[in-house]
Amino acid sequence: MKTTSLFTLLVLLLASAPTKAQITLQAEHFGTSRYGDENNNEFGNSKGSAAVYQANVKIPISMTINKDSLAVVWGVALSGSYAVLTNKNFTQNMVPSEIVNAQFSLFNMRPLNKKWNMLLFAGAGIYTDQTQISKMGVRSVLGNAGAVFIKKMNSKLDLGAGLAFNNTFGYPMLFPALYLNYNAPGRYIFKVSLMSGFQASAGYEINKSFILSLIADMNGQMALVEKEGKDVIFTHQYIVTGLRPEIRIGKKITLPITLGISAVRPAYFTDRTLKSLFSSTNQYQFQSSFYAAAQINYKFY
Repeated sequence: MKTTSLFTLLVLLLASAPTKAQITLQAEHFGTSRYGDENNNEFGNSKGSAAVYQANVKIPISMTINKDSLAVVWGVALSGSYAVLTNKNFTQNMVPSEIVNAQFSLFNMRPLNKKWNMLLFAGAGIYTDQTQISKMGVRSVLGNAGAVFIKKMNSKLDLGAGLAFNNTFGYPMLFPALYLNYNAPGRYIFKVSLMSGFQASAGYEINKSFILSLIADMNGQMALVEKEGKDVIFTHQYIVTGLRPEIRIGKKITLPITLGISAVRPAYFTDRTLKSLFSSTNQYQFQSSFYAAAQINYKFY
């Protein structure tokens, strides 16, 4: 199975998963590395680096308390990413130079009882390799909606599953939707999240203003474009690991900085068909490289 395409698709489906109301800005840098297939057979002398800029805003717009004294929350989620792919020595159109992703979602978190919640979400987004609005076609627009049932296993762990649909392959289709959030605060801090990409970290709180963590993240972008007269999907995904010092400024602002490696950075075109999702051909990728990222988070409360 082409797991990178599947993961990127599931990330887009759950991009509206609610977290605390906050704004996040992030810049990532991927060093230069060779380009080849999944068996590390290089594609000529092709190589490349990348920079990814992201912004996410999640804001509850309504909160009411039901008869069981549990909160019903309506909110909006806005997200956008701009990837600049610097490609060298390519003799074929294997990797675009830019990717733009932008999405808007409306979500509703509704408690069913003290243990179970239901997350409903609906939205739309554009996923393209064009930066000019006049060149962005309808083929690059995705709509999505879904429902996820989430159980609070204990004070640290929430698990959920459900169904979501979008039109990635040109027509509405159902996909599984998974929800995972594990947060164990304290002097030693452990986190695992599958709400916006995949994030895992193990950290130590040196003091109230500084945390040092070992992290592993997985994320990516997608472009729905036309190539050689066919509708295709370009997948850009990355798996990174490294050290992340995080500075806290008061109760609302955090400044995480990550230094490490990008273990692998898949980047390839596939046909925009369901069959291609399970194909094992043409899985090209950039090899491991240096990775650095800087982020700022602002919590509204």
